[in-house]
Amino acid sequence: MDARERIDQALEDLRPEALSLLQTLVRIPTLPGEEKGAQDVIATKMSEMGLELDIFDPVDPGLRSHPAYVPSDIPYAGRPNVVGTWKGSGGGKSLIFNGHVDVVPTGEERKWTHAPWGGDYVDGRVYGRGAADMKAGCVVNLMVVKVLQKAGLRLKGDIVLQSVVDEESGGNGTLACVLRGYTGDGMVFTEPSGDSALGIAQRGAQFFRLKVAGIEGPIEHRHELVNPIGKALQVYQAVEAYSLWRESTVSHPLYDPYYQTKVPLAICKILGGEWASTIPSACYLEGSIEALPGEDIETVKADFKSYLAALRLQDGWFEQHPIEVEWWGLRLESAQIDIEHPLVQAMAREIERVIGHRPIIGGGGGCDLRLPVLYGNTPAVIYGPRGGMVHCVDEYVEFAQVLNCTKVLANLATNWCSLADE
Repeated sequence: MDARERIDQALEDLRPEALSLLQTLVRIPTLPGEEKGAQDVIATKMSEMGLELDIFDPVDPGLRSHPAYVPSDIPYAGRPNVVGTWKGSGGGKSLIFNGHVDVVPTGEERKWTHAPWGGDYVDGRVYGRGAADMKAGCVVNLMVVKVLQKAGLRLKGDIVLQSVVDEESGGNGTLACVLRGYTGDGMVFTEPSGDSALGIAQRGAQFFRLKVAGIEGPIEHRHELVNPIGKALQVYQAVEAYSLWRESTVSHPLYDPYYQTKVPLAICKILGGEWASTIPSACYLEGSIEALPGEDIETVKADFKSYLAALRLQDGWFEQHPIEVEWWGLRLESAQIDIEHPLVQAMAREIERVIGHRPIIGGGGGCDLRLPVLYGNTPAVIYGPRGGMVHCVDEYVEFAQVLNCTKVLANLATNWCSLADE
């Protein structure tokens, strides 16, 4: 049998193991700060596979001073990254596979049809928080090496598997890997793109908080006061209008054809008042603004702030009480690699061979792709198994996609890293 046939057979033999591993990981709650249980499972699996292990907490002092560092309130001690290296025989290109084990909260668990930490396998789907985003991708990364080993295939180049923490909060886990020297000739983030789609870019983003002032007092004096909640509604409408203007004026070929909302901006949280019969002194609006590849997130932020300041022309209240803008939390830079890059073209060829047609090549939302691209001189793409209800109730992943993506990436590795002489 040739290499492709051997990969097919090995993947079929390992199918039950892949499903079991995915269910095991989904059943371990891994909210930010609670990732160690899953990382222990992954480290054990890497050790069994004979990989060279590097297990470290992302607490390097240089991390916090890096321009890409995103402030976090959760300490990193006891939240290890796990990196496993399968050494090649030499002379081939290296390939890094990255996945994150941290997940977003479940919300009200009573609303779930399948328990969020149950890992139920029903009608070809594995359900649970993080099933798609992105424990399935972590399984794909492990199974790529496992399949190649079982197929009896050795590579010239190194394969490096990264299982990181903190992606959902901003990406400091992957940043710590870059700063530790984990760069290479190519990198794949197995985020849930779908087995027929290839991401080569990501948007930038910034969280913001707006403080809208009012005049505090008891409700019986409401006509003498200024309710900041009403003023905040004016600000909300203004942000909606600005979002529509952004959508109609900015453009990017990797986003225009594929996204109804290609450059998100929205108010997603409102806080105002402390007592049901007291006009509050202020109201707070929180949201996120994003930037397309080629846009500087700092420029986008400055333009947005100038727009908000101009509301004084519409309402004199804002002349005397300017809207206060605070940038906080998540801050991501946009990034992309060239569609003609050899890694992109190699991926496209393998997807076409395995799936049967050329992939859709586009851009993704916020993720860690920017970090190796901007700071590690490492070209990176997004390609992983698709599911549904990501970050929502009843999140799931299509298990067939786990197998398809594993097959694509195992074949990619044999060509990108080159097969060693048997």
